[in-house]
Amino acid sequence: MLTVRSSGQNQFYPIVSFFSNFASTSVLIIIIAFAIWKYFKRIVNAVWVIFVHFSSVLLALLINWISQELQLSRSPVLVLINEHVLATVIIILIVLTIILPTLVDQEVQLLTILLAFLWLGMVITAQLYGGKSSFTGMLASLLVALVWWEIMRIFYFICDF
Repeated sequence: MLTVRSSGQNQFYPIVSFFSNFASTSVLIIIIAFAIWKYFKRIVNAVWVIFVHFSSVLLALLINWISQELQLSRSPVLVLINEHVLATVIIILIVLTIILPTLVDQEVQLLTILLAFLWLGMVITAQLYGGKSSFTGMLASLLVALVWWEIMRIFYFICDF
């Protein structure tokens, strides 16, 4: 079977994977924290944002390490957490809950929400397409990110930063 393939056909997904890896998301979180500090004039909020991001990635690494040490990763029930998806979900939740309410224009708010979910879809597709994770791994990453976010939000409101 003869197939014609362009040289740039499969370069989209590695670019998305690069911008959703730990280093890129960490730089983005530091930029967001700096913007929160400058806009709200509260360093505690910026430190909380950085803490939420880095602790979520450490939680994913801990879950993956425990599952590999116990050799549970071969089990079809337990899957490995994908750090790309976890970090992306945390960034999206930070943007949607902290930055989005400050935007005055409703069209800009809608565009921000749509772009956030489009980016999440691209990250999930890139990880699935690249064979770096399974669908259940993506679902587990989403659930861990949502649970961790809710725990951190409860901590945030109890401490009344």
